[in-house]
Amino acid sequence: MLTGWRDFEHTLNAMDQLQRRLDRAFVDRADPAWTDDRRRAYVAWPATNVFETTESFVVKADVPGLTEADVSVSVEDDVLVVRGERRTQAPEGYRVHLRERAPVAFTRKLPLPARVATDAVSATLKDGVLTVTLPKAQEALPRQIAVKVG
Repeated sequence: MLTGWRDFEHTLNAMDQLQRRLDRAFVDRADPAWTDDRRRAYVAWPATNVFETTESFVVKADVPGLTEADVSVSVEDDVLVVRGERRTQAPEGYRVHLRERAPVAFTRKLPLPARVATDAVSATLKDGVLTVTLPKAQEALPRQIAVKVG
C-alpha cells in the first residue's frame, strides 16, 4: 500500500531500474548502432544528413572504412536506398586480441520529399563520406508564372 510520495517515488525508481536491466540483457553489444553511453540510445547507422537546394537534394552519410565496392545506392519509389557492409577480419596468421569495430551490414531507406530525376543521380565516396546528389525532377522544380494584365 502506498502511503505517500516517497513510496510512489520508490516504486517508480524500482520500475526504472527493472527497465534498465531488461534493456541491458537484450542489447547486442557488438552492434555499432548502440552507443556505449549509459542510456544505450539507438542511433541509425550510418549517420546521415539530408540537404535541399533549389535544384537537388544532397545526402551525406558517414561510412568510414568502406570503399565504393562496399556501398550501393539506388532510388526505389521515391526512396533513396543506401546499402553496405563493413567486414572486419584479421589478416591471415594474426590473432585477435580486441575487436571494437564490429562487422556490420546496413540498409538505410530515406524517403525523398519530392520526385527526383533518377537518371541523373550521382554518388561519390571521399574520406569516409558518401555524398549522393539527387537532382529534382522537372515537375518538382519551382517555376516562375508570368502575370499578365487582363
